[in-house]
Amino acid sequence: MRKEEFVKSLAKDLGWSISKTDKVLESFFNLVSEVLVKEGKLNLYKFGIFTVKHKTSRKGRNPKTGDELILPPKDHPCFKASKSIVETINKG
Repeated sequence: MRKEEFVKSLAKDLGWSISKTDKVLESFFNLVSEVLVKEGKLNLYKFGIFTVKHKTSRKGRNPKTGDELILPPKDHPCFKASKSIVETINKG
């Protein structure tokens, strides 16, 4: 499901306009990002846990030339679904 379809479905569920629902969803996404930057972890009960994982620098290779290079360290977001979501998915 794409974001547009999700927003329409959520708007219908809540009885809200599509634009209001889209604004709320965008605000949620922005807030998740802000919390991850500031605190590194966001636990949403019965939904899951968002965390930030750190990758150290490593050796890489340019696929075009074959030259070896060092890839810089970086952080990336991770999500672990809650037990209840995993159980729901595995039932269906």
